[in-house]
Amino acid sequence: MVESASEARRRRTARAISQCAQRLALEHGLDGFTMDQLAACAGVSRRTLFNYVPSKIDAVLGVPGDDPDPALAADFLAGGPTGHLMTDVIDLLRTVFGADELTLSEVARLRQLIRSDARLYTAMHERLVGLVEVFSEVIAEREGAVDPWTALLVTRLTINLIDLALDESLDDGSIDFVEHLGRAYAGVVELLRDAPTTPRT
Repeated sequence: MVESASEARRRRTARAISQCAQRLALEHGLDGFTMDQLAACAGVSRRTLFNYVPSKIDAVLGVPGDDPDPALAADFLAGGPTGHLMTDVIDLLRTVFGADELTLSEVARLRQLIRSDARLYTAMHERLVGLVEVFSEVIAEREGAVDPWTALLVTRLTINLIDLALDESLDDGSIDFVEHLGRAYAGVVELLRDAPTTPRT
């Protein structure tokens, strides 16, 4: 899908806001700069700034990305790409997270900020949980009258895998969050590969 001029302009502005917020937070701390200073750094008006982000925390973490590619979403809703619910959830999440197009220096900067301020870590976690909750609604649409227990298992397992991947990506910069998420899921699959359906009593 070809990006329009207005979409490209919005993406550039969002990126400028995030980069400025991260630089200011590194230099002065999250509480050490104002939204007016952030607007001036990004070259936008205060009103435009608040049209993109409601707070400094949101600015540092970045403007939420676009919705997933409609073709990917349609494939998921139709039961693809593999037909296995949990695998397809992880694949779709990896595609969504992998579309951020962050450079290595930006990833390192964001990692440093999240590690240095508990508010940023908490906000990032809440974003990820919120995304998974949206996916739970999509799962219900895909699977029909899904068993509530199954939906709960998928949601809780996905959140825990995301938490693990986030922690690992903060500690190990050699691979990114998306790769850690895939590795975490692969580890669970391997661990349960030959497990009995029910434990012995």
